[in-house]
Amino acid sequence: MSPFEYRSRRLLFHRSAAAEEQVAGYAASFGWPRTEVPADEEAGIPREVVWAIASTVDVRYSVDDATGSPYVFVTAAYRNQCQAFLAHAEQHLDVFSREELLAVYGQAVEVDERTGLLLMVALGAPQEFDETNVALISAALTDPAEDVREAAIYATSYTPCERYLPLLEQIVRQDPPHQLREDAKDILAAYGEVGIR
Repeated sequence: MSPFEYRSRRLLFHRSAAAEEQVAGYAASFGWPRTEVPADEEAGIPREVVWAIASTVDVRYSVDDATGSPYVFVTAAYRNQCQAFLAHAEQHLDVFSREELLAVYGQAVEVDERTGLLLMVALGAPQEFDETNVALISAALTDPAEDVREAAIYATSYTPCERYLPLLEQIVRQDPPHQLREDAKDILAAYGEVGIR
């Protein structure tokens, strides 16, 4: 993990193929040195490739295990650095804007499309509280489609929020599929471990 205090939202790529090479080319064009942090499967930490922009800023590349979506994010010692280099990365990489992800999700009709896009929207959400993200995931937690509820349960883990608690508790008490009840219990236990009650 980064020693820096601020972490940007994740930028997801339009095309997964060659995403890492795209970031490598971007970083190389500015002469940023590269290091690699191997995955720690036991701890559930994915592999990261890190480019040091400055002593207080870096850009990191990884791949989400649930969606298979490659992404980058910025970590920095100061909020303004984090925001500035996130905007810089958005200008130089072929990534979804937040608005674009939300629009694509809003147009999705089929259940399998909605589940995948919901996870992408959650993955690309701001790290701080975001009303739009919470509303989308909350609605998905009560969706009639089991697969959408399942994706929503997992989506709550990207940016945990106490407003999900009553909906997750309701799934534990009332959702017909046993596996969804168990998944919601697991998320609630994880929330409890980090003090979200």
